Amino acid sequence: MSISEEPNRIVLGWSGPVQEPMSERVAAAIDRYKGDRRRLVLMLNSPGGSIEHGRKVVAVIRARDRAIDTLVQKAGVCASMCVPIFLAGTERMADPEAYFMFHQASLNSSASGNMKRQELSDSEKALLSQAIKKIETRVTDEFFRSDIGIRGVSSVWLTRMREKIAGHDIWMSGQQLVDEGSGIVDDLIRTSAR
Repeated sequence: MSISEEPNRIVLGWSGPVQEPMSERVAAAIDRYKGDRRRLVLMLNSPGGSIEHGRKVVAVIRARDRAIDTLVQKAGVCASMCVPIFLAGTERMADPEAYFMFHQASLNSSASGNMKRQELSDSEKALLSQAIKKIETRVTDEFFRSDIGIRGVSSVWLTRMREKIAGHDIWMSGQQLVDEGSGIVDDLIRTSAR
């Protein structure tokens, strides 16, 4: 977590995956400036990460009784679980050349438990693969409904994006998100210094 104090705002920068200790560091930084009247901005540059931990970060942001803006700078990335964290911002700002990525949720290889795949027959492997795909679809639907389909996000855009991501990573710039009327980005910034 980097911190930059400016005359009118305090920029808390997170660059890295959405995982421990992000929620604790974000909470500590926000609490450190609890009495400061300057705007708080959480600047994100993240490849995404754990849905569970990302929800903890969102809860930390929402639990504070003050405005916390979010920002992705020029050439910055906000992928996967970073997007719901970005959406937790009071004002959501991005450079036109910031990049956001949307995709289906995926279960890691531990989803099959302690059973080794090489010990399974071909038909058992096929059944396991189908079950995992069904679970991933349900998790993705819930993720889009609860974590991305929030304040200001266009339901029409969200439905189109949910269809597009089937088996694909979809990358979009801040400018494209605004042009498509997604509601993800509230405001485009024009300089990398902001």
